Amino acid sequence: MSTLIYCKNALSATPYYIEEAALNVYSLEELSYYILNNVYLLSSKLMSPELCNWVGRELKEPKLAAELQGLVQNNAPLHIFVGHILGSNGYASNKEIKDILAIIATFENKSEAERKKLRADRLMAKDKLVDAIYEYETLLADDVAKTMPKIVEGDVYHNLGCAFSRLFFFTEAMQCFDEAYKRNQKKQSLHCLLYAARCAKDKLAFDQYVSKYLVSKENVDQVLSTVSTATANENILEFDRAINELVNDDYKREGTVNAVSSVVKNWKDEYIKYCKI
Repeated sequence: MSTLIYCKNALSATPYYIEEAALNVYSLEELSYYILNNVYLLSSKLMSPELCNWVGRELKEPKLAAELQGLVQNNAPLHIFVGHILGSNGYASNKEIKDILAIIATFENKSEAERKKLRADRLMAKDKLVDAIYEYETLLADDVAKTMPKIVEGDVYHNLGCAFSRLFFFTEAMQCFDEAYKRNQKKQSLHCLLYAARCAKDKLAFDQYVSKYLVSKENVDQVLSTVSTATANENILEFDRAINELVNDDYKREGTVNAVSSVVKNWKDEYIKYCKI
């Protein structure tokens, strides 16, 4: 782990290996950190006799181990099992525990594919676009994708296309939205496909998709209007004006350079934030 974790409880000489994450943990605090930061990777596989025995034998926590073992034997819900672990060592706050258990309760009965999609969707919502792209692509390449209904698989492709679009990878976005629409037949995916082609300034692709999917003139006009409105954003127009002054007006050049540099820095910082993993 790259994060420093203060462990006030016992450290194990022999780690517990979490197979799903290819990760060794040496304490209850490290186990709690893993749970808090990988909630959508959790499954009933965590509720194993091996983990219970490790807690009792290596961490010298026989009471907790007996409690966990009892939950495993009684087929308790995953969120109850996790709650006992998080509540045993003081690493997580009461609010963190409450929030994480609420999340687990919403997905613990879902399929592995649904859990992975939820995890990727959550990363998208947090603007962790590179991580989200990795999760969506991993899900689509996994055998579990075969168990998803076509419309859900289409929605995964759609979200992947949205992530690529926000990073200005419009060619990749077009491919994703095309695959999405083939599967989910949603107007939103079709429009996003045309948005991506328009943003990529690929008129040939735009016209081909319009022809391929028999898009009505009304919908084409709607797409073109939406793109025009988006590109008429005041920040973009201000940037255009600043560039024109930079080129054409010697007297305003110094102030314009500062204005342009400020805008570019803000865009750069925002893009870097989206790319963080």
